[in-house]
Amino acid sequence: MDHRLFRLPDRFLQRRLTLAVPQLMQKTPYYKGGWKAIGTVGNILRNLSEQQKFLSAQVAPILQEAQNKIDGSLNEDDFKKINRYYGLAVPAILGEAFCTLQGRKMTSRERWAATAQGAMTGLFDDFFDKDFLTDEAVKQLMNNPDADISKRSNEQLFNRFYSIALQHCADPLLLRKSLEKVFDAQVKSKAQSNGKLSTESLQSITFEKGGLSLLFYRSAFAPLLTSTEETLFYELGAAMQLCNDIFDVYKDREAGIQTMITDTRHISPVREILYQKIMHCRAVQFSKGFDPLHFQRLFDYLSVSIFNRAMICLDQLEANEQSTGNQFNVHAYSRAQLICDMDTMKNKLRSAFRSF
Repeated sequence: MDHRLFRLPDRFLQRRLTLAVPQLMQKTPYYKGGWKAIGTVGNILRNLSEQQKFLSAQVAPILQEAQNKIDGSLNEDDFKKINRYYGLAVPAILGEAFCTLQGRKMTSRERWAATAQGAMTGLFDDFFDKDFLTDEAVKQLMNNPDADISKRSNEQLFNRFYSIALQHCADPLLLRKSLEKVFDAQVKSKAQSNGKLSTESLQSITFEKGGLSLLFYRSAFAPLLTSTEETLFYELGAAMQLCNDIFDVYKDREAGIQTMITDTRHISPVREILYQKIMHCRAVQFSKGFDPLHFQRLFDYLSVSIFNRAMICLDQLEANEQSTGNQFNVHAYSRAQLICDMDTMKNKLRSAFRSF
């Protein structure tokens, strides 16, 4: 879930945003609620900063210990995924979003559990995509997080974080069952490597993987999910997985992975599917009685962090169609044409103020 988060200091970015808002709102019609967006961005940056401090103080010693065990199963990319992506974004973006819907702060136990879940994520994915472990071998790791059955450093590190997550989560049995569902979805997603899935099957695999993944992250938090929240977070997770595939289109093309983006002949239908998913989530709020203020803060938080960025990436991908007969051909474009640079100030501002 590389959402390419903001990495600028709070005061610097907020000052730049404050100066830019009036001009942007005059020039670009879809930039709305600029001043509220500054507050949302500020909250995101503060949450990221707090989580970075937690990683430095609490997780760094665990990673240093793992680095000392040199067997070739861990490299700098693995530690980067923990420190800059999953271990950072799962608590600071998703965890904070869960708490925002409840109108409260994250507890220290929840931060530990969510951080451990995030740290597990990249390692877990690599069991399938890089290490090519058998399904049975992965299940054995999942079923015995406290057992000394792991020989490789990456497996030992996964088990350690899994144990931490179980120790600090609201309901260990629920978290275990949630991870098992993610495992099943991951096994199904192997079919994306064949490039022969129907449109319907591809959408089903994509949305199930994303929905179940977000429910796994939510399983670390109290109180336990209501059926209404389960529906909401499943749909939000489905939309997030589509966003992830949008961000990763170049990587997936190079790896020969079939996704809704690499498979499409036009970007506009993908945009419409994502838009409808997001709007469906908004409709849940009105029909199911969530606190309107808390839900709006949740939606603003996820929009600035994830959904707006995906829409900006889709703008760039759709522009490529003009050079290929007004059809999207993922194999015809350069790396620069497929990767949207979300670290530019222009795109950061666009993602902050874009409105659905």
